[in-house]
Amino acid sequence: MTERQPLLQVKEFFGGYVDGIDIIHDVALDLYRDEILTIIGPNGAGKSTLLKAIVGALPYERGTRSFQGEDVSGWSTPRMIAAGVGYVPQVDNIFTSMSITENLEMGGYMRKEGLRERIAEVLAMFPDLEGRPRERASRLSGGQRQMLAMARALMLDPIMLCLDEPTAALSPAARGELLGRIYRIHMSGVGILMVEQNATEALVWSDRGVVMVDGEKALEGTGTDMLTSPEVGRAFLGQAEGEGEGFTIEEGSHS
Repeated sequence: MTERQPLLQVKEFFGGYVDGIDIIHDVALDLYRDEILTIIGPNGAGKSTLLKAIVGALPYERGTRSFQGEDVSGWSTPRMIAAGVGYVPQVDNIFTSMSITENLEMGGYMRKEGLRERIAEVLAMFPDLEGRPRERASRLSGGQRQMLAMARALMLDPIMLCLDEPTAALSPAARGELLGRIYRIHMSGVGILMVEQNATEALVWSDRGVVMVDGEKALEGTGTDMLTSPEVGRAFLGQAEGEGEGFTIEEGSHS
């Protein structure tokens, strides 16, 4: 039987924004194409820093990353995107002065053919956007802007999508709708790596979860494990003492 291979593999990751000052410490992470993996943890834990380093948007001090079995440790963000990695940062992820269609054209700038066909396919995934292709992005709601940002990232047919706080500042209803869209994207064959502050809602949709604390991977387990763990519940999900029960969380690596 062929061993299941990770789509993304990160090993011994150290790095930050300033040389010699590490925000992330000895992080190891695997993502498989058939799963949604959500990274949670307190503010300042290094979640977004890790995601930026993974997609090549931030240099890292040392460590390795591989994508589809190939060492991509020195690759830039554009090269990662060309290889099949979509990335949606938390802010500045759309062009507000442009229309929905123009934003999608920008997302598909590396396509050699089939741009119009792909725009139609992507819009069909987001009914809130499909009927208003000429609408200026500045007129969209927060949830619709996040959908447009994801739609842009899908223009190059990625097989992995990295999302940084996609539900930040959204209403509960908008969060639920957006997470449902993310799940549908995943079911179309895209591996999802997501950083989220709205941990409970995100873990409901996730196959696995990782807790980061002080730049380290502190805990790891299935989404169900995370949701039913008293330890995770009290620390990160807002549960009172006595809520949550049951599963053992696998210890992560500490430096």
